[in-house]
Amino acid sequence: MTDRKTLEGIVNSFYEARGGNDKYGVMSFAGPEITFSMVGSGKMAVAAPRISGPADLEVAVGALIDHWDMSRMTTKRLYVDGDTVIAHRSGVIRHNPTGRDLETEYIDIFTIKDGKIDDITEFVDTLMVAEATGLVTT
Repeated sequence: MTDRKTLEGIVNSFYEARGGNDKYGVMSFAGPEITFSMVGSGKMAVAAPRISGPADLEVAVGALIDHWDMSRMTTKRLYVDGDTVIAHRSGVIRHNPTGRDLETEYIDIFTIKDGKIDDITEFVDTLMVAEATGLVTT
């Protein structure tokens, strides 16, 4: 099991790369068997499929960076249990295609293995994402 300070450092550095729209920086944290998913309605599955492996993740990270500026998000709290880190984040994200700024918060659950991120499960406001991207209108 990795110590708390190291795990927090990995997650904080990952968010620094993501906030800087640094695709290769984000990818440098990916383990060889990495998986990524957003939890939400099955209707969102088309827009947020489960990603498996670094090659598919690189494509997804590129698309996320193109579509979402997260430079104004901040980490409110990190919780560490074993090799799992739960991150609570909040702030303003920008949907780049529309230029809309949206205030939001979300939770990421990271599983770290051998100093790399093995899994990220993200809990986001899926309605906000669907509205911002035009999947639904309210």
